[in-house]
Amino acid sequence: MFSIQNLKYLKVVLLAVLIIIPFSISDYSDQIKPEKITSDLRFYEINTCSISLNEFLIENPNVIYQDHYKIRFNNYSSIQCFGQITGIDQIGYTFYISIGTNTLLNLFLQSIFWILLISLISKSETFKFNELNIISCSISSLLICTVIYSEQRYYSKVFFEFDLNNNRHLFYVFTYILCISFFVTYIVDSRNNKLINFAPFAYIFMGVFSGMNLYFLTLFFCPLGIKAILKNKKFRGNFVFINLIILFWAFNATSNNYYLKPDKIRGLSSTAYNFLSVSSWSYLMIFSLIGIYLFSANKRKDLSLKLIKNNFVITGFFVIILGYLGSSMPLINFYNYYFFGQTKFGTDNQNLFGVNYWGESEAWRGLFPSAETIGEFFAISLLLIFITNKKNTSNKYLYLCIPFLIVGLYASNNKAALISLVFCIGLYINKKRKLSTRMKLLFISPAILILFYFIRIENLLFSVDFSANKMIEMGIGYGNQAQRSSTIRYLQNLDDSNIFFEILILVFGFFAFIINRSELWGLFFARFNPTTSELFLGSGPFIMSRHYSEIDVLEKKLYTGTPLGFLLPHSSFLSMILFFGLIGTILFFFYLFFNLYRARNFNFELFLICLFIVLNILKSDSILYFPSLLTYIIFFVSLMPKSTK
Repeated sequence: MFSIQNLKYLKVVLLAVLIIIPFSISDYSDQIKPEKITSDLRFYEINTCSISLNEFLIENPNVIYQDHYKIRFNNYSSIQCFGQITGIDQIGYTFYISIGTNTLLNLFLQSIFWILLISLISKSETFKFNELNIISCSISSLLICTVIYSEQRYYSKVFFEFDLNNNRHLFYVFTYILCISFFVTYIVDSRNNKLINFAPFAYIFMGVFSGMNLYFLTLFFCPLGIKAILKNKKFRGNFVFINLIILFWAFNATSNNYYLKPDKIRGLSSTAYNFLSVSSWSYLMIFSLIGIYLFSANKRKDLSLKLIKNNFVITGFFVIILGYLGSSMPLINFYNYYFFGQTKFGTDNQNLFGVNYWGESEAWRGLFPSAETIGEFFAISLLLIFITNKKNTSNKYLYLCIPFLIVGLYASNNKAALISLVFCIGLYINKKRKLSTRMKLLFISPAILILFYFIRIENLLFSVDFSANKMIEMGIGYGNQAQRSSTIRYLQNLDDSNIFFEILILVFGFFAFIINRSELWGLFFARFNPTTSELFLGSGPFIMSRHYSEIDVLEKKLYTGTPLGFLLPHSSFLSMILFFGLIGTILFFFYLFFNLYRARNFNFELFLICLFIVLNILKSDSILYFPSLLTYIIFFVSLMPKSTK
């Protein structure tokens, strides 16, 4: 009988097998042998699905480390083509090597890989097998299949020869997802008490299935939320209200069929906007959010700032190392994407401290899809180190990773995170040392000086009228006269009778100007076209399809002429207004600030972390990425009084 230690070794071996074997399978007995890659690609055009990736790399080892090669997935391939070369294209001096994968097989392989990883953590409790688990997993799987059916435009491109209108085919997917969901629930539930401190590792193991618009941990959190509603009368009572809100969101999507390619927010953004997609996606997201909340509330007694700090530091070290290796080695970039479940390939920019044409620092994101969000991660890591820095309570070897965290924060070019970090450290020193007024100014002044340095004094010399109206001006500039959003039309027609709201918008516009958000927020308002009811209640959780499709805007930036691309609003506050309306957003932030105010006396360290997060989500898109969403909810819930548990 295996000991626990030997069993862990066996799991590590299986993990290695899962990394190597799937991309080595090929018919080695045939006469087709890989050739050296050149500009003459006829050999690989003729012999598709005949040579495995690893077989190809043995003949072309330079592909592993030379950055003018890009290894990319072709999820629309048969299972027989999995892990094999399906084509090579040359664009300029860059070769794009297409590797065949299959979405259904991805579900199987990636799930096993991540389940094995989680199983390396020792069990903390016994999993209780009961009907409730089966029912909740079944409802969750049915919801996911409904989402897949409703988002046919997206999924028809990733399911090979799969008819989404065929009930039998959908039943296969349902059975597949149900089995995976049950195993995920078993493996996570039996390690529940310890997992809350491992949340930072989600920044590496994002866990998005290749080819799908689905996070791996959704298969755990969604059933958890459903289970709570089924067995808790309080949740069932509130569920009536949730049903009415979802019905409102879905009804507004009737007769619409907008589409969004989710890009780097894949897994947390619906790709379609119609009645079925909005209703099924809303239930999936709300159940998952309830699940994350309950996971955080039930296990917050196990949250240790010391342990989570250690895991933040370790994760930060690997984010830098793996990100840099991925930027310089195509094979590492390829494996990072697949086995870490990234929403977007890691950057191929090897210069962590690059500057653009105007001499401004360029943000470096490493393996994470957002430089801004990973900058917040590095800043939180440094803040945790500072506020938990007590004698004989920390592993001194972890402090060797601090330079990597500082480099990561600097390379991310997240100025707001740096200012917030210095500000929170100043508050911590003031709290612990009980400084005099003169010393308080001494410690707070660095944050103020850094703030003025990044804002630049010359930006404060513009007239208030110019600064405050710049955001609206940008919104008008990105739209066209024939098709203005309802928001821009309203802002254009503000008069003195709405003096309070006019002042509020001007203050918001001035704030946008000094933090360099006038263009991005103006672009958001150029697209933001809600009805009055949608303005107050939103259009559904993580649903952006209509927002990016309904109103036509310029395809290039106003001043630089560069392609606009998929630009997010860069404000979780604005995203929440889009999702939950003014009522939901104001209630959330009111409750959050109320708990922040109460927590400053009984848990000052946690208060500082949450204060840092709040200051940054006002100007970042962090809630659109599962790792940061999960981590922030854990901190926010842990901040709440225990009576709300």
